[in-house]
Amino acid sequence: MKDFRQNLISIGWAVKLALKINPGIFVFWGLLATVLAILPAIALSFNRQAVSIISSFLSTGYGEFSDVVPSIVILGGILIVVGVSRRITGNFLYFIMFDAYYHGLQEYFMDIIRHIEIKTMMKKEYRDDYHFAAQRCGSLADFMSSGTVFLSKLVGVVSLLVVAATVSSVIFAVAAIYVAVLMIFNTIMAEKLRWDGNLRKVGRLSNHYQNSAMSPGVAKEMRVYGLADEFVDKWDKAYDKVEAFDKRFHRLLVTSSFITGIGFYAFMVGMLTYSIFQVANGSMTVDVFLMLYVMGENISSLIRELTNGFREMYRGLHILAIQRRFINSAPKVEKDWQEGFEPADTEIVFAARDLYFSYDDEREVLHNLNFSIKKGETIALVGSNGSGKTTLVKLLVGLFAPTKGELKFYGKDYDPKTRGAVIKRVGMFFQNFFIFHASLRENVGFGDLKNLADEDKIHLAIEKGGAENIIKKSPAGLEQWLMRNIKKDGTMLSGGEQQRVAVSRAHMSDKEVLIFDEPAAALDPIAEMKQFHAIREKIAGRTAILISHRVGFARLADRIIVLDNGHLAEDGTHEALISSGGIYANFYNEQAQWYKEESHD
Repeated sequence: MKDFRQNLISIGWAVKLALKINPGIFVFWGLLATVLAILPAIALSFNRQAVSIISSFLSTGYGEFSDVVPSIVILGGILIVVGVSRRITGNFLYFIMFDAYYHGLQEYFMDIIRHIEIKTMMKKEYRDDYHFAAQRCGSLADFMSSGTVFLSKLVGVVSLLVVAATVSSVIFAVAAIYVAVLMIFNTIMAEKLRWDGNLRKVGRLSNHYQNSAMSPGVAKEMRVYGLADEFVDKWDKAYDKVEAFDKRFHRLLVTSSFITGIGFYAFMVGMLTYSIFQVANGSMTVDVFLMLYVMGENISSLIRELTNGFREMYRGLHILAIQRRFINSAPKVEKDWQEGFEPADTEIVFAARDLYFSYDDEREVLHNLNFSIKKGETIALVGSNGSGKTTLVKLLVGLFAPTKGELKFYGKDYDPKTRGAVIKRVGMFFQNFFIFHASLRENVGFGDLKNLADEDKIHLAIEKGGAENIIKKSPAGLEQWLMRNIKKDGTMLSGGEQQRVAVSRAHMSDKEVLIFDEPAAALDPIAEMKQFHAIREKIAGRTAILISHRVGFARLADRIIVLDNGHLAEDGTHEALISSGGIYANFYNEQAQWYKEESHD
């Protein structure tokens, strides 16, 4: 009963969503398919009428050919329409509805994801449901197309049963029982044939091993270390489970079709046997007998389409239920991020007080941080790998919320409106940046969309980002496509080149606060210093945070904040921290040799 209620809720949610995305397609094709599904029942009446007139003429000799012509002509027209209408199958309707509902659901998910916290998406229960749901955006098109077929064929079956009831209560009862039994049987089979969580688990593992060989990075490791046979063996074992599920699925499908076929023959034999006896004792006329025979074939044809539509609809509904669960259960933020922020009258841009953070609500990553960053100040945020630098930056730009403590931006607590202000006022280079499958101009210009067509500004940003050589070696200049997943003539960049493009993107920004997270990690120490000098020139007069695990650049900053295992270990100028002989001084002295050697070379 609980599953039935949940299915009804999911059906209502899916129909409401479909009507929101595109009501016209659903309403038009639903009504058309339903009207066409009634035509076989109407055809039976004209068929009976034509046979009755012909039978009467043959037995009595009375009548004119013109008496039967209207019925035959109308019947022929109806049968032509019925023949054409049988082309309106689930596959046809899926093709019709694909653009509206497949892409519509994708767009709907993209909008939903914008309002879900990144921390929420890192939790396994939400992440798994999201990946399953987002990869199956055809579920709505599946459900709506097969649901339209199911409802129209159900109307067709009911109309045929109504015709049967007008001529024989026994035939009506037998046909109704036949339909009811097959529907119950197919409901049970649909539950067994739907995709379930077990396939998701085994399929994920087998796909991982299968796709590994096609990933350049993994393929390199496999060849260097001779791992091919090991990976093939792991794939074989993982795929055995997928194959077992696939065999079970097709075995159930064949069994379902076989039993449905047996049911049809049993129904037809029973109905015809009864009808023959009725004709023999004079209780049924030939025209009624022929009509019932055609009706039985029509019911059988409709039942096949009805059960196929129901099975596909049920499978789509199962996936939609997972999508609905994810959308309804994942906590969302408000949609007014860009509105209503008024900064307080303060020179403090960022301020943290007793700040704590953990990703999983168990293991803390940041512990009791207290600091402030003034307007126009350049801060170097340093520390070893894993010290919490990137995590702290994610809190500063509003991607995560503190677990405990206070964090303020221009004197205001972080809420949806404050986050909107952060987005507008803070420019960011991310350590885990992304190179878009787009032109070089777009990859850099995306840093400031309003100047995407300003080639002079883009060239200046590329110069400051140290990416001039990429233009020089690119045949198409700024319009050179990057990456080859979409265009075969795209340019593949090295790690350092990709980083320079991403830094150039950050240089496009004219925002009042700039944050650069490891902007030179893929560069050698000397190139790193050149990069930071370019950044220092860019940020003149602005508030800036520069982050690196290498500390040679820290002398360029007004103040240095040192993190150690999530704790704020030191805070001061370069000279003061060197004099104190603490963590920063040790870092600096250990790494100074890199710069000396590079300078000598």
